[in-house]
Amino acid sequence: MAVQDEAFGWDDQAEVTEEQELTVLTPGEYSYRVDGFERGHYDGGDKMGPCSVAKLELECANGAGEQATVRVNLYLNRKQMWKITQFFKSCFLIEPSLPAGTAYTMPWNRVVGATGRCRIKNREYKDRTYNEVDAFIVPEGF
Repeated sequence: MAVQDEAFGWDDQAEVTEEQELTVLTPGEYSYRVDGFERGHYDGGDKMGPCSVAKLELECANGAGEQATVRVNLYLNRKQMWKITQFFKSCFLIEPSLPAGTAYTMPWNRVVGATGRCRIKNREYKDRTYNEVDAFIVPEGF
């Protein structure tokens, strides 16, 4: 019996396994919980230079019983600061009422376990459909 999280060496023997089936969610609003957080690096491209990247694994669910794991990357670049702020506000890691231009320290050490709401859309890539976070929903009235 194979262990799910077993690491392999470069010269180990592998066995053929079936491809994991991706659950495609119906576009709409979902509650999320951050189940995973990894620090990474983006080498840059045509639209954005090199920067650090926060790789999040969100467990998303709606009231209709749909749920799936959705991965999202938050690029630590000024062009993407709006999305990072939206994320932190959506899960109350910073005060949702903070006005634009207010400086804050990004609380990465509190990300795992944080909960909030997001809007999911579907994205087509190489003949497959994927879940994508369209926006993090910032609570109103705070």
